[in-house]
Amino acid sequence: MPKLRKRRDVPSQRKRKKVLSTDLHNDHSYSMPNEAIVQLCLKEEVEVHGERIDPDFTMYTAEPVEDIECTSYEEVAIEDTECVTVSYTKCVNPFDKLKQDVVQSGCISSPYVLDTTSDSIKIMLLYPSAERISVKLNVMINRDFFAKVFVHRIQLSQDHDLWIGLPRVFGSVKDIQTLLLKLQSYSVCTGNFEADLMASIPVGTSVENAEGSANSQGFREGDFEAVKGTISYSSTVRSMNCSLLVQGNRCSPCSQLRRVLISRKHRREEKERKSKENIPNYLHSTIGHTKMSRHELITKIHQQKDKITTLQSEIDKTQRKFQREVSSRGVTLDFCQSLEMQDTMAACSTEIMKAFPDANSYQRLFWAEQQKSTNVKSLKGMRWHPMILRWCLYLRHKSSAAYEALRDSGFITLPSSRTLFDYSHYTKSDNGFLPDVVKELKNEASKREMYSTVDPWKNYVGLLFDEIKVKSDLVYDKHSGELIGYCNLDKVGNQIMNFERIMKDTSTTETDADIAKYMLVLMVRGVATDLKFPLAGFATLSITADFLYPIIWKAIRILETGFAQLKVLFLTCDGASANRKFFNIHGQVNEFIHYTNNPYADDERKLYFISDVPHLVKTTRNCFSNSYSHKNTRKMWKDGKDISWMHLLKLFEDHCELSLYSPCPKLTRSHLDMTTYGCMKVNIAAQVLSSTVANALEMMYGDNVTETVNFIRIMNKFFDCLNVRNLYEGRNKRNPDLEPYTTVNDERLHWLRVDFIKYFDSWEQSVMQRAGNFTRKQRKGMLLSHQTLTGFKISVFSIVDCVKFLLESGAKFVLTHHFNQDPLEQHFGHYRHRVGDNNNPTVNDVRHMMTSMRAVGAQALAPKRGNVSNQRDRNFVIDNTSLPKRRTY
Repeated sequence: MPKLRKRRDVPSQRKRKKVLSTDLHNDHSYSMPNEAIVQLCLKEEVEVHGERIDPDFTMYTAEPVEDIECTSYEEVAIEDTECVTVSYTKCVNPFDKLKQDVVQSGCISSPYVLDTTSDSIKIMLLYPSAERISVKLNVMINRDFFAKVFVHRIQLSQDHDLWIGLPRVFGSVKDIQTLLLKLQSYSVCTGNFEADLMASIPVGTSVENAEGSANSQGFREGDFEAVKGTISYSSTVRSMNCSLLVQGNRCSPCSQLRRVLISRKHRREEKERKSKENIPNYLHSTIGHTKMSRHELITKIHQQKDKITTLQSEIDKTQRKFQREVSSRGVTLDFCQSLEMQDTMAACSTEIMKAFPDANSYQRLFWAEQQKSTNVKSLKGMRWHPMILRWCLYLRHKSSAAYEALRDSGFITLPSSRTLFDYSHYTKSDNGFLPDVVKELKNEASKREMYSTVDPWKNYVGLLFDEIKVKSDLVYDKHSGELIGYCNLDKVGNQIMNFERIMKDTSTTETDADIAKYMLVLMVRGVATDLKFPLAGFATLSITADFLYPIIWKAIRILETGFAQLKVLFLTCDGASANRKFFNIHGQVNEFIHYTNNPYADDERKLYFISDVPHLVKTTRNCFSNSYSHKNTRKMWKDGKDISWMHLLKLFEDHCELSLYSPCPKLTRSHLDMTTYGCMKVNIAAQVLSSTVANALEMMYGDNVTETVNFIRIMNKFFDCLNVRNLYEGRNKRNPDLEPYTTVNDERLHWLRVDFIKYFDSWEQSVMQRAGNFTRKQRKGMLLSHQTLTGFKISVFSIVDCVKFLLESGAKFVLTHHFNQDPLEQHFGHYRHRVGDNNNPTVNDVRHMMTSMRAVGAQALAPKRGNVSNQRDRNFVIDNTSLPKRRTY
């Protein structure tokens, strides 16, 4: 631009007229407005560079010039003006220069397409499609020289591995070539393009989370006619966190989404299959198993398995959600806050002592242990109370996953699984009688003062034995290297078993062994104490009296003369044929026997046999239910009148089922419609044979049901007399039959020994003298089964003699509930509920469970759904004695 230098002393400068230029683009005089100059520079994109300025030169910029007179070119005298010509060069924008360099270099060639017509540099890569043009990826370099990569119209994240090693700005052709060269090592993620995975996801929709979260897991993109090698697809489902560019086929987020889509596909197919097959839902069906076909039973099992799997998935999902919530919203206490919490707990200790003044309070003990754990530097140095260890062993036995979740939650502090391992494996888990187990039995008896010389009657115990069904399976023990699951009946029993097998099949050898189907468990129960200790277990194929004989007497010898030094007073078992034959072995043929001499007793004490009373009540109810109903195998009759199950059914349907006020509140349809599960429940049998039902029958039907009412009342009193559980139940229920036995002249003992037995004798006599042409089988069908009647006689005679013997030995009272085998049934319930529902545990499971339950002791609560009802009035006492621990050397 020409610049004018003013000459001094030129008169014409003061005489010129002010004239404004009308063409701003062509007028470069100093008289142009400042705003016009700025707009012109911006439009032409010219940068004005000032050269060296003469000291006498005055530059007019920025500020408005008001004191200079403007004149037109015609009025200025040439001779009065000196013109100095300055060279002018138009500068090129660097981004435009980069465009020119990219075009001129020719570095962008097929398969890339270059577009420089817009304000940015676009380099596109197209899919080879004959129908329409589809952009695979697009590299865009803006005027700020920053690069962006779009894959299927989605911008690539700046955290992608592609940008590692590349410059931050791309200001040269070489930088662009480096980017394109690196892009060649990547390919577009294929996502999940299979048609069956996209069947339920329309184009443009998202894949929602199953938990109902606002965030989506993925989306289905549009049709790009993508091609990757031999794979071509029109659309695909991508994860919301898809990497877009990968060096393989599929990125990790899309692979995770693929598992979700496959699971949904399987569920959709299964749902469609079930809808087509029209399979009924048996989960909530009221049809009895006996009325279902084999196919229906298998279908129900599959539905139950699916339901269990679904519930387990929901539990796992809830646990994961809980962990995420704790991780995201949980507060981690710093050192100062931790000290404040410790001070708060210390301040609350006084309140805890006031709230739980009893020294046997579990809440007080738990609080003290939690406070103690906060004061140790490391949990490795924490010494836990034995009761806390027993409680934790019981929790972990119920569910190891739940215990670990509770421990990892951070709400409470609990011992680690490794710490509990040493206490649950303090001795070797094996079949038979183990010295360490007998030693532990001695310790448990000592805690209960069973060796007291002041109260010698506390030393008496009973031996309970029964079988539990196990899974016929072999388990390899990695510690001992043996296969566990074969029959093992101790030394003598194994020899007898091998001899019998060889005699049956001469081709077999002594090394051949059968896989066990049952587990025989022996338990020691205190008569005057709460001792319930599993002594030994034996894997059997099916126990018989000849195998049972040496095992039982060896157990008695160990208890009487061995290290335990306990006095065995009775044996209790159910009414199985092997057990009845075991009783008969000790007497003459066809001779009634309820006791035998104990050769190991130093006081010539008798050993009494007892048939479990709850089992007798159940078998009585079963015989009663088959009288004119159900199997209809009996026609019970006495003194001219029927004893019929139909009387109960009529009472229920007429006065209980639909009546607002029921005379029998506890009587339900499950009491009358016998099922396999209902037959095993003692409380259901006891509620049917109760005085409430007898009173209702007598009130509603009078003399028509006299013998049925009398039979129910006899059985109700029998069960009450032999089921005395504590000192106060009789007082609380106002039932004298539930009072403890305190004298040998108790009238209940006489009623059991005389009146109860005489009732069944007169019943049998009445049936045998009944007029009519009845066969012997038909007459037997008018009575209870002979096994039940024999069991009544054995149990009544033995329990009455035991009660009198204990009272004469100095006992202040006797509870007849201690003569049944309920603890053993509860023990079996723990086997079946190990780590969830496990109806058929293996021999290895039972062996380990016996060891674990010996350590847990009284902390183990009976399962609520077991055959025996759990006691609600248990008196817990804190045991401070240490637990046996596995030796680590």
